[in-house]
Amino acid sequence: MAGPKLRQGDRQVPEGIYRIEGLNPNSHYHLSMKLNYPNEFDLFHAGRMGAPIRVLIFSSMQSRLHRLPGMGDEAIEELFVLTAQVGAENVKVVIAPHDPRAYPLEADSEELPEWTPELYSIISSEIKALPPVIKSAKTGL
Repeated sequence: MAGPKLRQGDRQVPEGIYRIEGLNPNSHYHLSMKLNYPNEFDLFHAGRMGAPIRVLIFSSMQSRLHRLPGMGDEAIEELFVLTAQVGAENVKVVIAPHDPRAYPLEADSEELPEWTPELYSIISSEIKALPPVIKSAKTGL
């Protein structure tokens, strides 16, 4: 289901624009990249909702990019190596329920927080600013 991660155990993946804080070649999940989840946007809106920040920080994802739906070992290996080559400080991680270039991101459920349209606008702007995708023959990314 689309929508931002709001609490531990909600079975949601964080959605937003994140930075990589570190690479972990010794992860229990093959390889992992530590994200700055929760980011400033997440913290701001959690505070406005009265959500305990600890719930966001200790989410079930544990701030790591690993085995997201559809991301196998080959894909994470390619991303890991590319990130190491260009430097983590030069990488943004955009997590969205789907590619907004294919069809618009919409907050189409009343169960989603009121700030979801703002989040989807930010994600859409970030993705639309990217150059056209050149797919890897190896991973499809």
